[in-house]
Amino acid sequence: MFDARLSSPQPAREETRIVFWLCTLVCVGAAYISYAGLTNTWDRIGVPIMSALYGLTALCLWLFPARMNTIIFAALVPTSLYIQGGVYVAAQDNTVTGLFKLASGSQFMPVFYIGAFVALRRGAPMICWLHYAGLLGTYLIHYGLTLQNSLSSQTAMNAHVLLVLLVAQPACIVALHYITALKGRLRATELASHQSKERFLAMLSHEIRSPLQAMLGSIDLLALKAQTPPERRAVDRIRTAASQLDTHLRDVTEYTRLENPAWQLQTASVDLPALAQEVCDTYLPQAQSKRLDIVCEWPQPDALALHDVWTDGGRIRQILSNLITNALKYTVNGRITVRVGLDDTDDATARIEVIDTGIGIPPQDQQRIFEPYVRLDDQRAGNVEGSGLGLAVVKRLVERLGGEVSLRSEVGQGSCFSVSLPLHA
Repeated sequence: MFDARLSSPQPAREETRIVFWLCTLVCVGAAYISYAGLTNTWDRIGVPIMSALYGLTALCLWLFPARMNTIIFAALVPTSLYIQGGVYVAAQDNTVTGLFKLASGSQFMPVFYIGAFVALRRGAPMICWLHYAGLLGTYLIHYGLTLQNSLSSQTAMNAHVLLVLLVAQPACIVALHYITALKGRLRATELASHQSKERFLAMLSHEIRSPLQAMLGSIDLLALKAQTPPERRAVDRIRTAASQLDTHLRDVTEYTRLENPAWQLQTASVDLPALAQEVCDTYLPQAQSKRLDIVCEWPQPDALALHDVWTDGGRIRQILSNLITNALKYTVNGRITVRVGLDDTDDATARIEVIDTGIGIPPQDQQRIFEPYVRLDDQRAGNVEGSGLGLAVVKRLVERLGGEVSLRSEVGQGSCFSVSLPLHA
């Protein structure tokens, strides 16, 4: 059996995950520094507090990822106060030790600014400029506007180091602000482009579906008047062609909509086994017309978590529909099994499998079938119609739901499409 696995989390989820791990690293690093030993009272108090703060921040990000901006802002404010306090203490120490503390502490300033602009969607410039204003106030309190050559040699050296830091930091803040603004404009342009494309497709869909519905109505009237078998076959061919056109149009519209970064999920509590059974019942007549069996199984009846999955039920239905439709196309005889359960290695992950006894997929094609407009033609399955977008839509939807889709298949033995989804999207 061959396996092809595809996965790509959505951007917002990936961003939150990166920030979560950064906070975790800060927590662990601060704890290690505290354990290794600190030289002054300010650090002996502040570093353990920073370790606990970022440990709590990482926990909050894990539990409430949608509130990342508020959580990070609440962490950066005491971080700024701690850094400014450290600079204030070091500036008071007019010795080589104070100079070393000022120089070593300077490496955290760009990290603070970069962290603010990366993690915060709003408020990064404000907190960075306020932080800079606090550092500037520290310099004025200790050294005022006095010329450095009027100070003692060690004090002048400390003042020079702090002044160099103050001169360089505005450039860093302005550069980060510009990059963030440029990124925002690029994103706005991308969203506008997608919205324009969606409006065009919506208009095109309306203009095509209106005459298409009229055609389907006329076909139904022709079917009533068809008397001979050749006439009925001709009407059936027309109806099939019209239905295929409607399906192709719906696939193209949905795939284009999924490319929009502003596309959002509609999450709610979903009974996954019940939803899977409902979808299977919908396709039962189509399966019976091809003399196929379609069954839905959930081998873990005691897994209560499957009956309360926080996800987008409409998108789960669409994923199942596309996978079952694909199985029906390429299965000549046998059965289609839809299996719902918990992942064998992770109880926080649901697994949905659509297993068929169809023609199977060659190893060289198992990756590309998830690409748009790719359709496998095999004489064993007969004349298979489709836009080649069904599995591409499945892949995009699974990614947006924070999961992954995989494939196990062997030529002549059938295929198993497996979708892993978090119980709480």
